[in-house]
Amino acid sequence: MWFHAIVSALLFCGAQSVSKSAEECQVNFDHASSGTGFLRQTFENSSYCTFLGVRYAEAPVGDLRFRHSVLAKPRGQRNYTAFGNRCPHFSWFENPKITGDEDCLFMNIYTPMVSDALQDDDVPLYPVLVFVHGGSYVMGWAERDIHGVDLLIDNRILVVTFNYRLYGLGFLNSPEHNISGNFGLKDQTTLLQWVQRYIRHFGGDPQQVTFAGQSAGAGSVTHHLYIEQSRGLFHRMIALSGSMLGSWSYLYEGRECIQQYLDDLSPNALEQLRTLDFRDFFPGNGWRKYSVYFASMYMPCLIPSAEDERLHRDAYTVRSPHESVLQAPITQVPMLISVTSLEFDGLLENISSEFFLGENRPNNQNDRITNLVNVTMHRFAEKLIAEDKATSRAEVFQRFANLADLHYPIFRLAVDLSQTVDPSIPVYYQRFEFDGKFGKGRNVYYTNWITEHNYGALHGDDLGYIFSPYNLKEALKRPQDFQKEWKVHRRTVELIVNFIKHGYVKSYSN
Repeated sequence: MWFHAIVSALLFCGAQSVSKSAEECQVNFDHASSGTGFLRQTFENSSYCTFLGVRYAEAPVGDLRFRHSVLAKPRGQRNYTAFGNRCPHFSWFENPKITGDEDCLFMNIYTPMVSDALQDDDVPLYPVLVFVHGGSYVMGWAERDIHGVDLLIDNRILVVTFNYRLYGLGFLNSPEHNISGNFGLKDQTTLLQWVQRYIRHFGGDPQQVTFAGQSAGAGSVTHHLYIEQSRGLFHRMIALSGSMLGSWSYLYEGRECIQQYLDDLSPNALEQLRTLDFRDFFPGNGWRKYSVYFASMYMPCLIPSAEDERLHRDAYTVRSPHESVLQAPITQVPMLISVTSLEFDGLLENISSEFFLGENRPNNQNDRITNLVNVTMHRFAEKLIAEDKATSRAEVFQRFANLADLHYPIFRLAVDLSQTVDPSIPVYYQRFEFDGKFGKGRNVYYTNWITEHNYGALHGDDLGYIFSPYNLKEALKRPQDFQKEWKVHRRTVELIVNFIKHGYVKSYSN
């Protein structure tokens, strides 16, 4: 087993059947099924085809609500020039309301340009990057963090993004109603199955699939390492700023929370739950009301959870992540696990000066441990304040929450995997530190929360150096003002591409 830490690298002081005609791109599945996308160019003038709103699963409505998603076969002639519906979610970044539609299991495919001449079985296929969006399992959509795939396309990588079910529609677990939960994870498996079956038609190699995600997307892909139904569906894994070991990524103790959620919906049977308007599953006060707690933070209780094998033969998660990591993962592939240097440091101002450990954790019935941790944390806070290493207890508890919810579970997962996978499988641990203008977390999402500027990368900032940055037009117009950003962007993409293609990375000395 290899375990590599990469820090200095990113500090920086059937046959193929895609063709093009004019500005259109055509994909042919068989004599009766095809789709039309459109031609684009990267900012370095590489041509590629974009196919938006490709259905990978049947609409999860009616009798298919609260069921494993059903893979959709391509049918007829389709127009793939507009994004499909987003899955219903809370949309705080745009406006405080519920957006999306329940018929939402669509994906987007960005493939390096393949011309009419490439109708030969001997032509090499492109490595595939399947990316899972984040959003705490309650929000997000396929195009949110993907502002462009330019440098990935320039490096001949085919990129897939997709929607999956969220919050109550995606993760409600109720044995009393014969609802297994984890439907969002099951959607992800269905997407991977679709890729295995059909991505070749877009020029993608089904034997070179990298499964990657950020935040809850990273929590998702790490869950799939231990899911039998996902065995053999991907061949590399990249987890950015997330881990299934995080308290926000698995429900340890939440029956009361889920029962309150169901009581407010007032169903008597599964059939009634299937007739409710999808908006009913997203109450306006849902984020805080239906929550569990850990390290002074609250998080939704409608997240991945254990399924009852006695009720569901195809149960996905039957053991807690902390139990699973003690054994080798079912899927053993090269792994790149990454964290940003700050994550949510300085952004957790809602944490009070009173620390409480909370219940959503392993061993939560042991009152002795709970009391010991609570007392120790308060004493530790007083010590740091006395030594002028902190200004308040709230500051200490904020830092601890950031450590306990992100930094520790990410690093712990990397260590556990490195000790349980086959010795020939590389496991890389990386920290991204660069603080620049391409970071959308610092410069857009969290600007109203930042009270002081500490150098480093916040949660999500690294995405602007893998995918094209949110401010691409400005950066192209004034490249002299973004010289460091462009250099880090190219280095980061080079590192990611090398891992996607070969299963290893190279680091940099400066």
